[in-house]
Amino acid sequence: MVFGQKIVGVTYDILRGVNATLWGGVEGAEKAGKIVKTGFSGADVVIGTSHALEDLACNDKICFTLDVIGSLSSTVGIVIGNIPSTKHLTSITGSVTVGCRSVRYYCKT
Repeated sequence: MVFGQKIVGVTYDILRGVNATLWGGVEGAEKAGKIVKTGFSGADVVIGTSHALEDLACNDKICFTLDVIGSLSSTVGIVIGNIPSTKHLTSITGSVTVGCRSVRYYCKT
């Protein structure tokens, strides 16, 4: 049993060392995660805006409105996701964005 605990301890130490080397520790990994999430949200805003312009050109006001609401929700999610006291609200903005994108998808097909 002691041998198993030593293997677990050594494995944990190795993984901590790899984590510190690759990401700069826990803080670096959290920063990298935040950058990736912000990048995905920013891309979603761009895609939603392009869909809104496409819908506007087709004079489809319902899908245009859904795309604008979804893009605004993503934008708000980016902002509040970077403020610690409002970070918990990103699940709401994410749900609004996904809902708008889903309804728009069904609207177009």
